[in-house]
Amino acid sequence: MSLHDMPSIGTATGTRVDSAAKHIMACKVDSHQLARWILGGNVQYGDVNSYLHNSKMKWCMHKDEIVLNTTKKISPTADSFSKAYPLVVSTAGEMHTFTKDAISHLYAQPTASDFFGTIQNYAQVSRNFDDVKNLVYSDSQSLPTLTEEDKECVKSQVSTLPDFRCQGVALGQAWASYLSGDTVASVLVGGMVTVQNGHFTMHTGDEVQWYFDWEATKFNGGMSAHNGFRANLGEKRKDIKRKHAYVDQRLFGTGPSYGKSMGQKDTSTVVRIKSYRMHTKDEGLVFFDHFGDKVRIFAKCISGGRPFDMVDIMLMTQST
Repeated sequence: MSLHDMPSIGTATGTRVDSAAKHIMACKVDSHQLARWILGGNVQYGDVNSYLHNSKMKWCMHKDEIVLNTTKKISPTADSFSKAYPLVVSTAGEMHTFTKDAISHLYAQPTASDFFGTIQNYAQVSRNFDDVKNLVYSDSQSLPTLTEEDKECVKSQVSTLPDFRCQGVALGQAWASYLSGDTVASVLVGGMVTVQNGHFTMHTGDEVQWYFDWEATKFNGGMSAHNGFRANLGEKRKDIKRKHAYVDQRLFGTGPSYGKSMGQKDTSTVVRIKSYRMHTKDEGLVFFDHFGDKVRIFAKCISGGRPFDMVDIMLMTQST
């Protein structure tokens, strides 16, 4: 038997890790940023609060979710909001497909020069849209059909992308609209916590990085099954798809429900965790750090597990 076969301690026992030292901050859901990602920008600003309220479960920050800080933007020309509370999101919401691909392309950059060079190109997207389009999409990929309205939306979203930093793990629920309730909730930024693992096996002692769910196909098992080396996986493994759906239903409430719908979170846009793995080339004989993944490390694995098991991690957001 191996870790690939056996459940994690948290999954097997249904218990959670606890630590005496906890660092907790109150954080506010970034409604302004989420508004940029609504329906490709087709909702008029005056209707945003109503839309965020009517589908409130789609946009809210759930307990136990990985939370990203969105205060700072990647472009020096974009406005960075400074508020009483750190601004955070736990989902990319209805972000345009082009913008998702742009994020995937950015974090796929293996060196710091490539990474920050891509950011500079994104900052110029309003003037050089075709250059950014050719950068994000290779010849083997099909560009999504874009209307003029879509192009304007994409320009706005890409040029104002946050410099995503992991804030921590949500300890409560907060809403994207003040019409729904409190927009502020506590987030654990330091200490040990039990959370849901992502698509790949995690081992004790591993460094832990965050990634968006739609990026799962950019990694594969490499030399050890499901360890998440950066390479093209293609389709997600069928044997974990059922488990994936089951655990998401329990955490996000994505199953069938009764009564008036308050929206369901699109789990393809949520934040997951995985072990950080060095990049490989030359048939896995040469290893080197992958900058786009290394900058997303925020924790250390204390007790690992299989894909989508409950795993124990120690947050290091203030020291990475």
